[in-house]
Amino acid sequence: MNMEESLNKLKYNNYSKEDGSLNIKENTKYFTIEKENNISCPKCNNTVTRKDIYCNNCGEILENIKSKREKFINQEGERTKFKDIASSFNLINGFKTSALAVVILFVLSLLIKFILVGSNNQISQLINPLHIMLFSNLASVNIFMSLFMNSAQSSVNFGFLILLILPIISFILPYRLFIKKRNTSFIMHVKNSLGVAIIYALILCIISQISKVEVSLSNGFNQYGYGIFFGFSTFDVLLKGFIIGFISILFMGIKKEYKKENMIVDILNIALKTVLIGYVLVLVISTILYFANINYIFELGLNSYTKDISLGTVLSQLAIYLWAFANLIPVSLGSGSLSVLSLFNSSISLDLILLLGAMIALSALIFIIIGSKLESKYKSKNIKPVITFSVCYAVIMGLIGILTTIYIGDNVASMLTYLSAMQIGFSLIIGMIISFIYSLIMTLIGYKLNIFN
Repeated sequence: MNMEESLNKLKYNNYSKEDGSLNIKENTKYFTIEKENNISCPKCNNTVTRKDIYCNNCGEILENIKSKREKFINQEGERTKFKDIASSFNLINGFKTSALAVVILFVLSLLIKFILVGSNNQISQLINPLHIMLFSNLASVNIFMSLFMNSAQSSVNFGFLILLILPIISFILPYRLFIKKRNTSFIMHVKNSLGVAIIYALILCIISQISKVEVSLSNGFNQYGYGIFFGFSTFDVLLKGFIIGFISILFMGIKKEYKKENMIVDILNIALKTVLIGYVLVLVISTILYFANINYIFELGLNSYTKDISLGTVLSQLAIYLWAFANLIPVSLGSGSLSVLSLFNSSISLDLILLLGAMIALSALIFIIIGSKLESKYKSKNIKPVITFSVCYAVIMGLIGILTTIYIGDNVASMLTYLSAMQIGFSLIIGMIISFIYSLIMTLIGYKLNIFN
């Protein structure tokens, strides 16, 4: 075979000898054909429609081959500098998205203030829509109180999971307007999410600085007058604003094609769904048991809080703590705690022991099913999918631990008779370590057994 025949064979070996169909040997799963949203041909300016592939006037192709994956590596194979990566963020669209989300959040907060506070002048002096905006992002408050010769300084954090509804809703419209069309690859989407999260967190920090309040009250909470100064923790606002902004935008824009082409994206999505499924199941079970007059809330030491806070808020918050406990994570509940050792505590009723044991069994079953699904989907000879899942899951549980902590300091609580010091939630580090180990063991069992085979 001469040189010319070899070249011809190489040239046409991607085509079938039988019917001439394309037989591509190269991996094309990282490429896609996309069309610019132009209303005119870029070559002759002839009017075209979105359905046109070629210009009817000059025959110019209107579609382009684009990469689904982007890497921070240039064509020479050298890694780009950090400033080049930072410059690739679309800060204009990030600012538009964050600013509009803040405006929508302000409007929602204003409505909530009128509904909940009403015409109470003293509370209106303390709480304004800016504060509600920051509370909805689960930021902690530093409080300084002065009462006659005494003074106290402490902090308060209301990490109620239900408050996250407000910022999540606020991001829906801005995402569709400014981010959705630019969501062309997963890496691009991550960069867009980071840009929005950074700007959103900075805007919240500015709001926290201008929302500090110093007032004197005389006939409100106490028969004596006292002064109050409070402001939101800048670091806490920055951290939680970034987490909420990033996660909200990121999961709004995850597409099916990203899951197909990237195992980590798919498993991250599975980990999030696992948390949501577990949380919803625990919430449903705990709600049914409550209305069935099984008063487990009293045994957990939270009965007094149902009088001051709506039942829906207490149950929705307690469900995430029970799911954390079902992952064997120790949870602080006010003056007490909930851990595996609680099952052997003689003061706990048999009904509560059975309930907590059922929660653990439920979580184990869910992880075993997830492990079986991972094995069926990836059929990998190693346990990389299981480890990736456990890491993603542990990170999500750790973030939940940061966001859902409820804390009222001793100093302020001692000056107000209707409040008591408390801390409810679980530790970031302990939560991540235990949830990683527990999910890894249970998921690995399902991965090796694969009950669906």
